[in-house]
Amino acid sequence: MPKYKASLTKRRLVKNIFSNRSSLILRALLREPERKWILPDLEKEGVSIGLASDVLSKAEAQGYVERVMKGPESYTRLIRKDALLKDWVNAYSFERNDSNYYLSTNRNFLKNCLSYLKHKKIGHTLTLYSASRLISPYVKDDRHFVYLDVPKEDLSLVLKDLERQLNFYRLVQGGNVCFTVPFYRSSVFRDSKIIKGSPVVSNLQLYLDLMTFPPTGPEEAAHLVSHFKKKGQNFV
Repeated sequence: MPKYKASLTKRRLVKNIFSNRSSLILRALLREPERKWILPDLEKEGVSIGLASDVLSKAEAQGYVERVMKGPESYTRLIRKDALLKDWVNAYSFERNDSNYYLSTNRNFLKNCLSYLKHKKIGHTLTLYSASRLISPYVKDDRHFVYLDVPKEDLSLVLKDLERQLNFYRLVQGGNVCFTVPFYRSSVFRDSKIIKGSPVVSNLQLYLDLMTFPPTGPEEAAHLVSHFKKKGQNFV
């Protein structure tokens, strides 16, 4: 019997590479699809070497990546980007976020809202049509979608304060304002960027949100893909 039996036990792979923490590896691969990644570089994304290795093993089994084992020169490279994106869309849904809907009749609602959140130092970023309107609007949808960087246990108090300050109303369903605590907490705020003075989710997160937001989200996503393609760029 081998003396180091425990070290020979095969590592159990992660169950879902599209989970919050595991997805940090996939986001890195998609951000630089031509790069030859090594584990220490992926560790800089905020995950352990063990988790990175497990995610890459499962990604290889799914055919998304190529892993070249050459000792110190080993690396991983993304080879099936479209397949990865398609499967990610199938595994995710905007409904996985913790969302709360409201009605506002103030035409300056979003401007006032973002100003107040900034004043209160509450982390936030725009998604869905609130984000796409700042890039290249196509679908006519005037609703507002805001991710909030607050603990779930504090969300109720934060929303009640916003109701008082901005004068909007909670609805059982529907409405034109949506405040959301993201499922992908590890990346939504980390990867956000500023467009026309407002914080906006990354292109990848915007694509995932739009593609899983029927009926018109996929149409908006397709427009953005075409918009960037005409500029010689990739949306995702």
